[in-house]
Amino acid sequence: MKFDKKLPQIVCDGHDWVRCYQDECTVTPQALMSIMSIKCLYYDIIYESDRHYSVSSKATKVTGNGIYWLKASDHVKVKCTGTHLRNSSVSTTQRRILPSKWTGILTGFRSTVIPPPPPPGREDTLNVLIFGFDSTARNGFIRKMPESYKYLKDVLKATFLTRYNIVGDGTPASLFPILTGKTELEWPEARKSMGKNFMDHTNFIFHRVKQDGYRTAYFEDQPSIGTFQYRFNGFAKQPADHYLRDFYLEVDKMRKHSNKYCVGDTPQYKLMMNITEQFFKMDAKKFCFTFIADITHDDFNQITSADKEFVSFLRQFKEDGRLQNTLLFVFGDHGPRYLNVRATYQGKLEERLPLMGIVLPEKLLAERPEVKAALQSNIDVLTTPHDVYATVLDAIGMTEHWNPFKVKGADLPRGMTLFEPIPRNRSCSEAAIEAHWCACHRWITVPPSDPMHRRAADALVNHINSLTESARSQCAPRAVISVAYVAQRAPNTRMLAFAGARDADGYVGKFGAADADKKTTTYQLQLDVSPGKGTYEASMTYVKAEDKFVVNTRDISRINAYGNQPSCISDRFPHLNKYCYCNNYSGD
Repeated sequence: MKFDKKLPQIVCDGHDWVRCYQDECTVTPQALMSIMSIKCLYYDIIYESDRHYSVSSKATKVTGNGIYWLKASDHVKVKCTGTHLRNSSVSTTQRRILPSKWTGILTGFRSTVIPPPPPPGREDTLNVLIFGFDSTARNGFIRKMPESYKYLKDVLKATFLTRYNIVGDGTPASLFPILTGKTELEWPEARKSMGKNFMDHTNFIFHRVKQDGYRTAYFEDQPSIGTFQYRFNGFAKQPADHYLRDFYLEVDKMRKHSNKYCVGDTPQYKLMMNITEQFFKMDAKKFCFTFIADITHDDFNQITSADKEFVSFLRQFKEDGRLQNTLLFVFGDHGPRYLNVRATYQGKLEERLPLMGIVLPEKLLAERPEVKAALQSNIDVLTTPHDVYATVLDAIGMTEHWNPFKVKGADLPRGMTLFEPIPRNRSCSEAAIEAHWCACHRWITVPPSDPMHRRAADALVNHINSLTESARSQCAPRAVISVAYVAQRAPNTRMLAFAGARDADGYVGKFGAADADKKTTTYQLQLDVSPGKGTYEASMTYVKAEDKFVVNTRDISRINAYGNQPSCISDRFPHLNKYCYCNNYSGD
């Protein structure tokens, strides 16, 4: 609890002159009352790819309370001028008419997007809303969003999965499975460090449901750390009908000296809720993925600012009748990864056990009443993001797109629908959760007097240094400062081997190799290194026959913030960010 802080509520300054609602942009009544002779120039923001966008050089002029209709883009840059009266309380002869101006970036929904007609008999399948908060554990959500949790649980009767476990490090490890049914490793190469190949948007669930007549939306803020743009090259074509990347890139250019949590006069988290609410008032079947990062990524304590607003959003969603035919997920991609609490045992567990709450629509319960009991039976069973993908497809009747992949030696598929009971003895390896990320494992402390204590620490630091060796002229070698703990994993006979997979940096090896045969032992440790006091947590395998440790890069967590320490290589080698301490860094 010493890490739990109460931060000030986010308050945004000023008043926007113009607002957009769906495809209609117009000056607000408040602005019309206080400002005279308003003239606005509207410039469409045109998406070209995740790497490029443009602001139209040709403006459309609208005066007074005239309407600008969104057609070419969902997003528009607006520049307005007018005059206002100063000293309005004094006599007319003493008033002064002063020029005034306002610039804003606005978003809505262009009228030119027309979803394809659904196949015959598929006209009224369920809508889907997957609403996420970055770095949000289930326990963290209960602590910091108490009103939202209570409303979801008591009013919306949400089912919260207590053993929903991440399958890898960071946001992509969760969103790849949820949105594609696959992991990063199963995709064509699209990392920045390996070339300029874009992501293939057709493999995403947005594309699949669009072919079924759905209107699609992918709303994610924080473009500087975008899920599919930070380490990856992003998309050549926007993955959904409605997409916010170019909007937020232009917003970031404009608000260098304003509140980073605001877009104009609106908190960014509220804008995300507003645009989601508007989306569900549009025609056609709807599939929406909304993901908020700005109030959670750097300091999870800030999420409390959104508590009351999220309750209002959920209440309005219910009152509008959306929950009659909309399957709702409220989730976190993972728990906090870099806060001080992450170095504690509680923090370690919360990173691995994110929020996953599910609200079943009335229509589904009426048609498939057995689903409620099945979902309830899975509350305390090991579940993963792969299961969410399978569940969505089950709910909308598109199970032909399920991924049937099984880990070698497993009886169960990797992704299983939550609308059927999942076996209670499901293991992490069967669910394709590598040992490092599995919250189910038991660990036995290795005392500092044991030679393996120091050997494990040295093996990890040597591996980290090998990763930055190719950039040694820029990245300093790291050395052990202190070791917080070393632990050996207790034997687990249900661990299976799934070998030959390529990790994020091109290495090939065994993930989750069996310890039960006594030929290998899995260790986990946490240590601090210099320079810069980087804190790492890692799992590694000791191979007895070879008397050596084998380290997989995917099993290394950087659990404190690195800030600008790797700035000298970030643009070219973002995959080295958590390992590199630049020789020319002067921030410490």
